[in-house]
Amino acid sequence: MDYLLRTNTEAQMDDALEAAGILVEQDMGEGKLALLPVPGAYLDRIGPIPPQYDVDGNIVKPGHPEYHANLRVTIELTGAQVSMLPTFSPLPSIPYRVFM
Repeated sequence: MDYLLRTNTEAQMDDALEAAGILVEQDMGEGKLALLPVPGAYLDRIGPIPPQYDVDGNIVKPGHPEYHANLRVTIELTGAQVSMLPTFSPLPSIPYRVFM
């Protein structure tokens, strides 16, 4: 299952995904910690989406300053986990980036 996610900041995205049990803190050694997806979860961090310009420099599609990410899960999520995901609507008719 794929989810398109959006928050105001990267920190809010991390907090939401950590609360949903999708990201977990892992020890990388030498005192370094990293937030990584659990097995069966794949996170594509997009960040803010820039505007698109035509050849004359005119904006043809506005950007979105919010933090965006795509999540693909091959594991079963609980209803509680899904409700914690920062999904949004309406979904874009043409997503900026998708999993292949």
